[in-house]
Amino acid sequence: MSEYNFFPRWTKPPYTTITAYDLSTGDIKWQVPDGDDPETLRGGGPGNTGGLHSRNNGIVVTRGLVFHAGSDGKFRAYDEDTGAVLWSGSFGGLSIGVPVAYTSRGRDFVVMMSAGVNTPGGAPVGAVAFTLPGH
Repeated sequence: MSEYNFFPRWTKPPYTTITAYDLSTGDIKWQVPDGDDPETLRGGGPGNTGGLHSRNNGIVVTRGLVFHAGSDGKFRAYDEDTGAVLWSGSFGGLSIGVPVAYTSRGRDFVVMMSAGVNTPGGAPVGAVAFTLPGH
């Protein structure tokens, strides 16, 4: 048994998704799995299943991109209109909290808090910053 009383062998993926709604109609605009579940991958299962622990991470939307850090150690930028993954970056450790987007000296950045990066015992060490591609 896994977190949230979830039984992977009894449930078909995707386990978790990111869902975008059209706020004018209430219809689902797109829905995609939010990364991979590392335990499923280690067991030889399929990829792109959605991650169980990614509920702990928020989402930030900026300039047509939706950013989310999955429980698989990857930070992804999804297209705001289609949900397609346009970019992904890896970081060591677990992601925690909500990403922050900002502009400095004409360049756009997104920052995600990460715990356990290069530290014994997984002590929090700060943030991982990514420069937005093409911005």
